[in-house]
Amino acid sequence: MADVTKEQFEEIAAIVGDSTVTPERQATYGEKCQLYGLYKRATLGKLLEPFDDDDIETESRPERPGMLQVQQRAKYDAWKTCQDMTKQEAMDAYATLAMDTVGKKVKDVLAKN
Repeated sequence: MADVTKEQFEEIAAIVGDSTVTPERQATYGEKCQLYGLYKRATLGKLLEPFDDDDIETESRPERPGMLQVQQRAKYDAWKTCQDMTKQEAMDAYATLAMDTVGKKVKDVLAKN
């Protein structure tokens, strides 16, 4: 698959976040967390220092939630696993995972270009 453009990524993210879209298969909890981490990496940037020049809102990065905050901690950990990716790699991985779960609507977006 060729590199996903920013416009394609934004359109795919809108499809993934749209509760009226019926996916081809239900994403697992792990896949949902992975989509979250990839989205955060692609849009905001790295979770931890050293930040890239194009990372935004770096002064408001969260600390790792406590072990009783299971969902927030899973999201934090998912974002952290994307730390060493570039934004382009994160967008590409997000599109691939979205295509595997949502299916045709994402494939149609990627086929436009």
